[in-house]
Amino acid sequence: MILTLTLNPCIDKTIYLDQLEVGSYNRVKSTREDPAGKGLNVSIVLNNLGEETLCKGFNFKNNGRLLEELLDRHGVARNFIMENGAIRTNIKLFDQSCQVMTEVNEAGPLVSSSCVEELLKDMEASLEQADILVMSGSIPPGVPTDIYQRLIRMADEKQVKTVLDAAGEPLLLGLKEKPFLIKPNTLEFEQAFQKEIESGMDTLEIARQVVDSGIPYLCLSMGSDGAMLIDCEHAYRAKPLPLKPLGLTGAGDSMVAGMCCAIRRNLSTPDMLRYAMAAAGGSIRQEGTILAGKSDVEELLPLVEVETVL
Repeated sequence: MILTLTLNPCIDKTIYLDQLEVGSYNRVKSTREDPAGKGLNVSIVLNNLGEETLCKGFNFKNNGRLLEELLDRHGVARNFIMENGAIRTNIKLFDQSCQVMTEVNEAGPLVSSSCVEELLKDMEASLEQADILVMSGSIPPGVPTDIYQRLIRMADEKQVKTVLDAAGEPLLLGLKEKPFLIKPNTLEFEQAFQKEIESGMDTLEIARQVVDSGIPYLCLSMGSDGAMLIDCEHAYRAKPLPLKPLGLTGAGDSMVAGMCCAIRRNLSTPDMLRYAMAAAGGSIRQEGTILAGKSDVEELLPLVEVETVL
């Protein structure tokens, strides 16, 4: 089973407009609500691909039932620690005339230290049934920045593979415990290692140092430049698929889901990257916040081109 951890969940409310007129009256064409947060997105795609997954993390008593109902519609299992307060709502304005999304995101509510301790105890028990633990996204107020570091250590003791997709101090602290896979984007990579990437060789040099330090896999998502996946022997690069992007929400999370699926199926490093790109492509060609399905990934997998660059 693949556990996903989302500490700062939200509800995405997507508002579809024929054309967004800033500072003027806008008529809504349609709306949809989706469970959101990086780990939740990973679980939704994993479930779409037929993998057993369970969402863990925090939910909030005031309006958290909506999050659970939305996950139920996707058929995704969940088991949250409940905290006081209200889950945040992110407003996404999708301009269909130019296929551009404008996002307005709320901050997460405060989490008490008692709920943090309850989560850690719950995770220790849940890891007994897990093969992979995915830790994704930001940390809400009240949660210590070393939470991912502590969970990686806990998972290692139970021989559970860990995937870390975070930024800033939570990423830097997590790196100390040598997670199985990390997936920064270009900006997160530059910030974490305090070096601006000027060429592909710069990227490879730093990535090789990271992998040689004891982290088995590093996947760097590079937007329109595709992605790279580095292991202890080689570095691979995948070109972006020739798709018209209709929505970029969840593309990185879909990459993580694709790689976890490949890991569970004991596939090679190049195939891990193929699954990552196919899952991301399956999500970006959907409007708004819709994520990749099994048929999307199966269709796109043969189209992904992977080359060895080192």
